[in-house]
Amino acid sequence: MSKQLLSNLTEFQAVWCKWLPNVYSQVNIHVDTIREEEHPKNGAICAFSGGVDATFSVWMHKQSKFGYRSQNIKLCSIVHGFDIPLKDKVAFNNTVKRSEETLADLGLEIKPIRTNYREITKVSWEHAFSSALVATLSNYKSLAGTCIVGSSEPYDSLVIPWGSSPITDHLLGSGDFIVMHDGASHSRTEKVKEISSWPLGLSNLRVCWEGDIRDRNCGKCEKCLRTQLNFLAVNAPIPTSFEPIDIIAAMKKIELKNNVIRAEWRQTRQYAKEHGIDDDWVKQIPKVIKRKPLIEKLLPQESRRRKSLKKVKNKVKSKLKSS
Repeated sequence: MSKQLLSNLTEFQAVWCKWLPNVYSQVNIHVDTIREEEHPKNGAICAFSGGVDATFSVWMHKQSKFGYRSQNIKLCSIVHGFDIPLKDKVAFNNTVKRSEETLADLGLEIKPIRTNYREITKVSWEHAFSSALVATLSNYKSLAGTCIVGSSEPYDSLVIPWGSSPITDHLLGSGDFIVMHDGASHSRTEKVKEISSWPLGLSNLRVCWEGDIRDRNCGKCEKCLRTQLNFLAVNAPIPTSFEPIDIIAAMKKIELKNNVIRAEWRQTRQYAKEHGIDDDWVKQIPKVIKRKPLIEKLLPQESRRRKSLKKVKNKVKSKLKSS
């Protein structure tokens, strides 16, 4: 095993033990052989599922818009078994075809790869998705020695603990497979502004993972809705890859499930306000952020019910003892 990877994993564990000491603990790693480090192959592989983060990364790097940081992307890869279940082969094949069309516009090819990781793991996906992604794409390290992982949050709005961040992603790399956390210099809205000049990238944009049909955008789930607001915030038309909906009506029904998503909505509102956009949807965002998901509303009720039940049980036990 790579000495660099062993070193990185020691630190990777330390980070998560600090973040969630009641969930994770440090484990010792034993290997038969620590191999000499090898130089990584030239070029990069980029994870690509057709979403905003990946579309932004391939667009920026192929246009050399990151200056000296720009990578020579040799190929992209899409994973079957992450957001599209292994049993849904039709949706995955359709997604691959659209991704091929998009990337061909930049002279790139895409290689599909399958994994049953999500079917067997017991670890929270929100904590493990980046490590699962890098482990999967490392199968291609003989073709490209740098792995580009699109960022979730920008540097000025990091949310931790989270499965992907500039703090931990690079610790998933080895001596011959470097991991680059990419795009934290931009918020999601700023990424949308950059890719809004790439017509084919927009027409095949796929951000949805909650819809019934996995290979396209449902248009009304939280992520679909948030992405459409990103386009409105940069004063760009909503791409045809989204079905037209009543934005305000959809916002009145949406629920935000975690702090990372709440941060995304705040960033969108802030960008819009800073650029003089004060439409009705901007005014709705504080209400959306404030609204508690149904599960959070039910938790206090469930807690009170359990306490009440416990009191009843204690009273029964007390009477039984006295009798």
